[in-house]
Amino acid sequence: MVINKTAKLIEKIFCYYKSLDFPDFTFVKEMIKSKPYDSLIKKIGCLFDIEETTDVNDDVSFCYIIKKNESQWVIELSMLGLYAVVFRITDDGGAELLVSPINQQEEKIAYLLNEYGFERLSENILKQPVNLRLNNTEPENTCFYQAFFSDTDQLPWVT
Repeated sequence: MVINKTAKLIEKIFCYYKSLDFPDFTFVKEMIKSKPYDSLIKKIGCLFDIEETTDVNDDVSFCYIIKKNESQWVIELSMLGLYAVVFRITDDGGAELLVSPINQQEEKIAYLLNEYGFERLSENILKQPVNLRLNNTEPENTCFYQAFFSDTDQLPWVT
């Protein structure tokens, strides 16, 4: 199952980046212009305070900080298709990959992502290496997270 999943994700990478050695990032500009997830973001905005934090220089996902009372999460919606990651922001400012909802707010987030057809990739998949040459991540550290969400050398939930 993981092999089929990995093959499907690598196919997506080729579809969007065109090359592993010389990736083409023009899809980012096109996706930002088309705003494909606006209806989902409006629904989230009805339930939570929301702030977009997408960095067009590093992200290949639409990134949002959402808040409710004292709780915060980061949602990243991939520009390579209906893939998402959600991070719970901890009291010390760290991030935990949200695997299972632990409260009503997180259940609402998971429900909305499911309603719109998003697949939340598992930590096991996100950490799998990919031979994709990016600008900020060392080649030996590049994994599916960087390819689908953000070109950052350190995974946000790993300290």
